[in-house]
Amino acid sequence: MRTLSKLILSLLAIVVVAFSSCRDKDKSDKSEQPQMIRSNDELKPSAEDVLTAPQQLKSSLNALTNEINDGFDDITRFEQTLDTTDLSLLSQNKRAKLRNNILLAKNAIQERRRMLVNIEDDLNDLDEQGRVEVAQTITNLRQQLDLQKAKVDQLSAKLHSSTSKPKVTKERSDSTVVNAPPKETQVAPEEEIKKKEQAESLNNELNECYYAIGTRSDLKTHKIIDSEFLKKTKVMQSGNLLLSYFVKADKRTLNEIPIKSKKVNILTTHDPQSFAIEEAEDMTIIKIIDAATFWEYSNYLVVQVE
Repeated sequence: MRTLSKLILSLLAIVVVAFSSCRDKDKSDKSEQPQMIRSNDELKPSAEDVLTAPQQLKSSLNALTNEINDGFDDITRFEQTLDTTDLSLLSQNKRAKLRNNILLAKNAIQERRRMLVNIEDDLNDLDEQGRVEVAQTITNLRQQLDLQKAKVDQLSAKLHSSTSKPKVTKERSDSTVVNAPPKETQVAPEEEIKKKEQAESLNNELNECYYAIGTRSDLKTHKIIDSEFLKKTKVMQSGNLLLSYFVKADKRTLNEIPIKSKKVNILTTHDPQSFAIEEAEDMTIIKIIDAATFWEYSNYLVVQVE
């Protein structure tokens, strides 16, 4: 009888210990659960860090406004350079750099016009008051870009006119010569030939253009484009381009560019009405319809293929 009682007491003790253990485990699980939830919440971005669509649009507009203001400063500095430089004495290299700066300015203006169009397409993300305000800002920025374009065209004409004006040298008069015969106005044949050669050389330089064709990897390797994951592909400024990768051509005679690829993407800025893309059996052909318009904003053409 005593043995049975001991057995019953032992069983009761085991049950009590097991029950107590289960309760402790349950409490432990519940105490850990809030900590796990907090850890997951920490991974979520706060509402303050996430920009809404209207905020993103206004942020893009503010950044573009700053770019356009910087464009005014760049053009003013360039104008001061032209005003303080004797353009008739410029070397061909310095003149080419000035022309390139003008092309870069035109290219920047064209790109900013395109960015304004993209922002304008997203106006529906704003409320009525926001749409009115942003639309007015876009109108003002377009007017500023028009002023910049007019100023750049004026500076371009000034630089171009300096190449076409003949250099006038002051002739020395000799008062000791009496009854001197009238001076010959004709230019010596050698000098005439030299002037023609210089004019032809300058004309050829003005019509130089360059194009590069390659895969995204090739163009990036040769520092022609700057492209990162989830970021827009950007063509490097012409001063930083590796010209050895480019093909040099003449705007007057370059009418077609055959490319051995079915998929091409033109990365530089060119008027879409000035060229056409046609597909052949095993290649794509870029046909330049209006050379003057096609090369208006840049002397460089960059084509990405797959």
